Amino acid sequence: MVKVEHIPLIDREDNLHRRNQMLTVAGATLALFATGNIMGFSSVTIPSLLSTTSEIKTTAEDMSWMASMVTLGCILGTVIGGLTSDAIGRKKTILLSSIIYSLGWIVIGQAQEVADLLVGRMLTGIASGFYGVSVQVYICEIVEPDLRGVSGSLPSLMVSIGILCTWCLGAIMDWRSVALLLSLCPIFVFIYVIFLPESPVWLISKGRHSEALKSLGWLRDTADTAEQEFLRLQFLRERRVSSDFSMKNCCSRFFERSVQRPLFIGTFLFFVQQFSGQYAIIFYATMIFRYADHFINDYLETIVVGIVRMFATLIAIFLVNFLSRRFLLIMSGLIMCFANGILGAYFYIRESEGDFTNSTLAYPRIPVVNEFLEGINIEWVPLACLILFMIGYSIGLGIIPWFLIAEVLPSDVRSMGCSIAFGLNQFFLFVSVKTFITTVDVLNAHGTFWFYSVIAFIGVIFVIFVVPETANLNSGEIEDIFENRSHKNGKKKGRHGSFDESTF
Repeated sequence: MVKVEHIPLIDREDNLHRRNQMLTVAGATLALFATGNIMGFSSVTIPSLLSTTSEIKTTAEDMSWMASMVTLGCILGTVIGGLTSDAIGRKKTILLSSIIYSLGWIVIGQAQEVADLLVGRMLTGIASGFYGVSVQVYICEIVEPDLRGVSGSLPSLMVSIGILCTWCLGAIMDWRSVALLLSLCPIFVFIYVIFLPESPVWLISKGRHSEALKSLGWLRDTADTAEQEFLRLQFLRERRVSSDFSMKNCCSRFFERSVQRPLFIGTFLFFVQQFSGQYAIIFYATMIFRYADHFINDYLETIVVGIVRMFATLIAIFLVNFLSRRFLLIMSGLIMCFANGILGAYFYIRESEGDFTNSTLAYPRIPVVNEFLEGINIEWVPLACLILFMIGYSIGLGIIPWFLIAEVLPSDVRSMGCSIAFGLNQFFLFVSVKTFITTVDVLNAHGTFWFYSVIAFIGVIFVIFVVPETANLNSGEIEDIFENRSHKNGKKKGRHGSFDESTF
């Protein structure tokens, strides 16, 4: 046993160790700012590339693939990233991702033809997948339980800020300059992260106990606390080893109920997240704002969308530290269900008047007339629904699934499990984006948003009956929930899982 006295640990004030944890989280989440950059870049690039003055001749199909290539790259990146995170560590995976990200941006900025753009987007997508797996796992493994809610929400905020900053840059710079400028962000991430400690959980899994204690000594308030945390993590590790766990039977772990249930919960929440209309609404934000405020130009309209998303996510960061995960997920789903339902009703009225067609996005701004609503101006409805939807999405489904999946998975399969869940999330995103136009053709616009409303409501039912509460529980207590030992922690065991009776 490595003794804590053999390494330079010192007792510190309570606020100092929390500051160190949040400084570490801040460095890791900067990587997600770069992910927001790549998500927002399509809105900056596509209008310019499709213009008649573009030096690179493209078609709408080319642009469709350019937008989708990031998602495909991210699917590949999550698979490789999970393996890399376990092999070389969370920290080194983030560093490697930063190099790939910067290279991808440079390829985009120097692109001479469509193929160059696709290669650059693929590289940034792969790096985004690396980030998605390693950052969430890293954060989950370094912070104390009472900080997991806030710290786990920061990546979503950084993505929102990254999207907004990219849209703002696109309003004042050409797309090549934007790409080259954004290539500097991953370099800054690399410099910051290189000074951060490695995950103590990963270090213990590799038998590097002295380094794990040093890492915990910097992240916790006292030497005693660091040693207690070390012993707890080592116990969890040895419990897996005593169960004949090894890399050879890693795949067999995913056939165990204690792994399948948390993986299913995280994956289904990602399904609801992607098929409840978030990215469809972002894609059609300009059209919706055109109905409400025709005097705003296209770039300002997209910037307004980004501002709403950013502030809604910022509010959610504070809410997640005071309200339960389940309550926020339920409220999120209900708000999204309501907003999609009203938006669908608005489109139904437009379609019933014959001034809304599926063949073009250039819808005329025609006052809505309906025999039941004659004399009432309802052009403000799309804007109100968009704002309401963004708020609902951000307070629950937009942030919680990302850190919940890292919380509920056992530590020995956390990287691989997150890799699978994040990869499926990107697959769901790819399918939802590529099939949106087809869905509108088949169901019409109103039917499409009513479909999204139904998916959001199904998500609410799922949370009520299946998702356990994990707020302020350590990793051992969460594992007990899924291994049917929850009665030891005073939890009520329900039909679909274990949850705290005081969830609400």
